[in-house]
Amino acid sequence: MIKRSVFESSDDGRSDVVYSTLTLRQLDQKIKHYEHKYGMSFSRFKRQFSCDYALPWQISDYMDWENLLHERTARQRTINKLTSSKP
Repeated sequence: MIKRSVFESSDDGRSDVVYSTLTLRQLDQKIKHYEHKYGMSFSRFKRQFSCDYALPWQISDYMDWENLLHERTARQRTINKLTSSKP
């Protein structure tokens, strides 16, 4: 499945992201960017996040960050399955 999102952020303006085309290195770089930008992990950011008080670009950052983590997790599961099934 191809996951594609269009985001409006304070960093890059409007961007069209196709997560399946990003390398693991690019995924990690983008995740680290958000961790540095907000000074915390996504799980902590998620606990503190409120749509009622967030700015539009913060909502976009939230969705992009979450999608990056989902893509990385899905790839790691695939890699783990492939390496564990080798004879």
